[in-house]
Amino acid sequence: MLSISKRVAAFIAVMAILISGADQAQAQDSIVNFNQADIQTVIDDVSAVTGHTFIVDPSVRGRVTITSQSPLTADEYFQVFLSTMRVHGYVVVPTASGAFQIVPDQAGARSVSPVNAEIRGDQYATQVIHLQHASAQDALAVLRPIIHPQGSVNAAPGRNALVIVDFAENMQRIREVVRDLDRDTAVYEMVELENASASEMSLIIQRSNSSGGTGEGQTRSGVTVAPLSSSNTLLLRGTANAVRDMAALIRRVDGASVSNQGFRVVYLNNADGEMLLPILEEMVDAMSAGAPGDRRPTVAHHAPTNALVINASIDVQRELERVIRQLDVRRPQVLVEGIIVEISDSAARELGVQMMLAGGDDSSTPLALTRYSASNPDLLALAGAVAVPGDSADATIGELRDAALASLLGVRGGAFGLGGQLGNGGLFGLVLNAVENDVDSNVLATPSILAMDNEEASFISGQEIPITTGEALGNNNSNPFRTIEREEVGVKLLVRPQITEGGTVRLYIEQEVSSIAGTVVGDSTDLVTNKRRVTTTVLADNGEIIVLGGLIQQDDDVNNSQVPVLGSLPGIGNLFRSRSRSTHRTNLMIFIRPTIIRSAADMRAVTDGRYDYITREQRLSHPDGASSLEALMGMMDATSTRLPEVGD
Repeated sequence: MLSISKRVAAFIAVMAILISGADQAQAQDSIVNFNQADIQTVIDDVSAVTGHTFIVDPSVRGRVTITSQSPLTADEYFQVFLSTMRVHGYVVVPTASGAFQIVPDQAGARSVSPVNAEIRGDQYATQVIHLQHASAQDALAVLRPIIHPQGSVNAAPGRNALVIVDFAENMQRIREVVRDLDRDTAVYEMVELENASASEMSLIIQRSNSSGGTGEGQTRSGVTVAPLSSSNTLLLRGTANAVRDMAALIRRVDGASVSNQGFRVVYLNNADGEMLLPILEEMVDAMSAGAPGDRRPTVAHHAPTNALVINASIDVQRELERVIRQLDVRRPQVLVEGIIVEISDSAARELGVQMMLAGGDDSSTPLALTRYSASNPDLLALAGAVAVPGDSADATIGELRDAALASLLGVRGGAFGLGGQLGNGGLFGLVLNAVENDVDSNVLATPSILAMDNEEASFISGQEIPITTGEALGNNNSNPFRTIEREEVGVKLLVRPQITEGGTVRLYIEQEVSSIAGTVVGDSTDLVTNKRRVTTTVLADNGEIIVLGGLIQQDDDVNNSQVPVLGSLPGIGNLFRSRSRSTHRTNLMIFIRPTIIRSAADMRAVTDGRYDYITREQRLSHPDGASSLEALMGMMDATSTRLPEVGD
């Protein structure tokens, strides 16, 4: 009995909980009735029921009437509130913080609203709709009448998209309209030509029926024309009526071309007609094998207009024109830059001692002398000049003094010495000569040249020097004459680039660097020249710097002169010894960098880079920061203005 009582009690408790939950759920619904209530009171009530936070614009004022016969949930109440605000000229706009702004309708469209978000009811939303087939400008004219007066619609032509700001309940209708507009209704038709060329017919149609705002290949009627040269056919795309009318026009033009089958003039845009002529003549010979002589096709080149004149049947004309168009293309160019770097270092050291002791008038003291061929000053010349009396006028004495002076002028480094006369008229002297020489040089040259693909180009910067090739005398040694030739000395660059399919450049290169080294010893007229030359064929990627060749060389020259036995003595032997040492190091490297130029934009980029570099260097070197090149270009621009026509 006790167990049954417990079960009844538990059942009653559960029923009580369920009834309480139902009453609580019923309490969440609201019956809304406002009669000319202040709008701020309605906003406060909605905030209390929905839990939303509202930020109210100061201009939001008025009286509101709302009547409902059945309870409304919090979400239904909020949607009724949005519609009420819209009726009174206000909108509710969500913010990033989660609160809502209540602003006038005019400001609502410009307020922040979610993009491409699912928003219901009377709230502003922003939608970005991308079009696949229709034009954004055409769709813009259709949508403007159905957009809310405070909404907006704009086109992004570059992306072919529409940006729409409107109430969320109107956005669905706008999307349906756009979906119906954005459909591909174009049809295709192939028109085979019998007389005219497909490329020529396409050009005629576009020129006669085009407008400035259409795209490439599109006519004013909206029909796109694409020539198929292989089958001499035109592919048309557009609306059914426009394609039908265009096809009829093409067939009429093609029929009118029957009477003009004999001659055709093809103007070239890029190729040289003289170079194409042998190829076309070979094709004509192959195609006309076995044909009667009077019907043999011919091809001629008109040099002043760079045009080809073809006299053949329409089929032969079509074949030749197809070959011409494939060959008449813009050929790429290659900017070849050579980089020549030469670093040289020469160092020399000399140290020597000369001594002399000569007997007097009685010749009781023998001659003792140390003298080395490379040493200056010459101790013998100095001693001879000192020994001669100062009042002597003999010509030989003058020559001795001139030799002594020349010996002193030839001294390099430092010379220290002493000398004099002995009591019996003898002479003594000692000279120490020391020199150290160090010369560094760094030569950098960057010759560059722009060459057409598969065309040879050359560059030279230097001088022409005379080289003696022969000398002759006339009878009795009269009328001597000399024959010479001019030899170019400087920087030479010869290239022939070839661009492969993969963008690699095959380069045949001749690079030469020459200079004047001096004259032949004993002859001031014959010149000695230095020459460094590289002739090779290499492969290089576009813009890649590669090494062509180089020379790393070091020459050491050691010269020791001494008096036998005495020069080998430790310490004191330095007085009987002369030493010289010279070192010459040369590092020479030649690099190359090809840059492919395929378009006018590539050419402008390279030219602008070189132009900016030169003008910048001129500004840095000029005291006023001016550039003579810019001034010259400005003068050329000023003189290139349009001249007045006759009658202006």
